Amino acid sequence: MHNPIIRHTAGFLLSLIAAMLWGVLPVALKELLAGMDATTIVWYRFLVAGLVLFMWLAFHNKLPAVFRQTRQVRWFLVFAAIGLCINYFLFSYSLNFVNGETSEAVIQLTTLFLILGGVIVYKESFFAVQKFGTLLIVLGLLLFFNDRLSEFDNLENRETTGVIIVVFAAISWTVYALLQKQLLSSFSSVQILFLIYAFSIVVLLPFISPLSLFQLTQFQFFLLLFCCVNTLVAYGCFAEALNCWDASKVSAVLALAPLFTIGSLKLVVYFLPEYQFSDRLTLLSLIGALLLVVGSVLTALMPVFQQYQHRKRSALIDPG
Repeated sequence: MHNPIIRHTAGFLLSLIAAMLWGVLPVALKELLAGMDATTIVWYRFLVAGLVLFMWLAFHNKLPAVFRQTRQVRWFLVFAAIGLCINYFLFSYSLNFVNGETSEAVIQLTTLFLILGGVIVYKESFFAVQKFGTLLIVLGLLLFFNDRLSEFDNLENRETTGVIIVVFAAISWTVYALLQKQLLSSFSSVQILFLIYAFSIVVLLPFISPLSLFQLTQFQFFLLLFCCVNTLVAYGCFAEALNCWDASKVSAVLALAPLFTIGSLKLVVYFLPEYQFSDRLTLLSLIGALLLVVGSVLTALMPVFQQYQHRKRSALIDPG
């Protein structure tokens, strides 16, 4: 794919597929939690993805040499694995308390947390566009929960519990993402994911109920299979999109995930009006979700704005 137009098209389509898969994932997880606990679901997702990545890396003779790395790199790897493992578990577990629209909206805080993490840890600049994007994210969340804000005063409220869990899921993902930036100098993104999956498979073993697989209905089994395939395909599309396109543009497209969650649930409710696991969002809440997405897209596209400003300044200095 040396043609720039083909690369841009492929990058956009791969990013869109990843956004769509991550957007519909909470819908499937919500249904699956009726037959299997969150820890076991996460473990099976890691197991399937880990086995496939192991075979792929072994076939290409690219299995990571962990013990050749420095102690600092190994510790970074451990904490990154803990972060992503906690993120997977908390996001799945939160769906015991909230519906897919809410979980996917709140998890957009990862965009805000990642920016703040970059400013604090890597001393990155915090530009005006990012500040405006942050404002839109906060305003979007307030509008999204406009009719439920009063309920958050009560910590015993199930929705409050679910939202708090998703916030911690966003924090743990941010820890993973910030550490991955360091780890990419020692491993490829596929190697990092394989090591994290392998670590998580072992760590979660004492807490799972693997035999619950045989108690699932046929529908629930296919949902679990979808969740496992979703993990592989979504991250595969994400990784390949980064090979074709700028990371900022990929992140901007991925910010569309909440719209896929809301859209898929609207479709389910249209055909099944009695469907229970939907928030039946009001117009104001939908506007809030749209602002969340716009805010996330703006902050993700900051490097593109920087490049544009840089080219503009260069043209003024050297018009010839």
